[in-house]
Amino acid sequence: MAGFLGRAGYFTRETWLNVRRNLTLTVAAILTVAVGVMLVGLGLMARYASSNALGRWQGGVQFEIFMEPDIAGGQIDALGEELRIHPDIERIQYVTQDQAFALLEEMLVDEPELLAEISVESLPSSYRVVPRIAEGEIIESLAAQFRQRPGVYSVETGRQQVDAIREWFNSFRWIVLLMSIVLAAASALLIFNMIRVAMFARRREIEVMKLVGATNSFIRLPFILEGMLHGLAGGLVGAVAAGALRNHVEELFGRSEILAFFRSFTVTSGQFTTATIATVLMGVIVGALGSAFAAGRFLDV
Repeated sequence: MAGFLGRAGYFTRETWLNVRRNLTLTVAAILTVAVGVMLVGLGLMARYASSNALGRWQGGVQFEIFMEPDIAGGQIDALGEELRIHPDIERIQYVTQDQAFALLEEMLVDEPELLAEISVESLPSSYRVVPRIAEGEIIESLAAQFRQRPGVYSVETGRQQVDAIREWFNSFRWIVLLMSIVLAAASALLIFNMIRVAMFARRREIEVMKLVGATNSFIRLPFILEGMLHGLAGGLVGAVAAGALRNHVEELFGRSEILAFFRSFTVTSGQFTTATIATVLMGVIVGALGSAFAAGRFLDV
């Protein structure tokens, strides 16, 4: 136990000394890693947000008929029966006011003040409709048949919304992916260079350690831990920045009528936690790769 604690103390001390010796490079590496992994986190959150926005159109649902909140039960049943026997409709799903409120709770889990202003009774029930043939003209024709029915508040088709969301997400994903790769490579190279400089500055000490029998892994470990520490710090900074940007964007979408289309792009707390963990882990991995490669390449001095 004493030997383990002694080694742990040595590795911690050497790692901290290396960080202090290269403070300027350390700050530069942390900031570069932070920007790169922040983009990774934003990319993951964009993926979650687009999936949440498209959730209502899964399973082949092509349009949704919203009822007036105060519609009579008999009218709901009559419309449902008409939809079931319609020759161009394959199946339907009825969403009650309670179910609609439960879905809204999932979307607004991080906005309890806004959710408190909405009651179950104020939400419309709806029928989600899957037509037999998913063609634009048929879908629009079916939607038009039910728009003017008594008790119907609105009929919303999903094709245009789905296409717009997918187009936006695909463009954003490729841009973020490209920028993340470039910045991750830059971060790894910066950490690689920093470890190389640190090993060169301590080349005499490394020679002495080899002469007294220190193994390569024992010599490398403080340098690898240094790179991982930089990656961890950068990952934490990037995760905090991504979280702050997410809150700002959701607030902007909520109050702007111009950006009302994006209000369905929400990220739940669980999804945000997953993206945050992935962001921090990505930073640690980038730091470990850059430092491990440098320590392995420049160990022979």
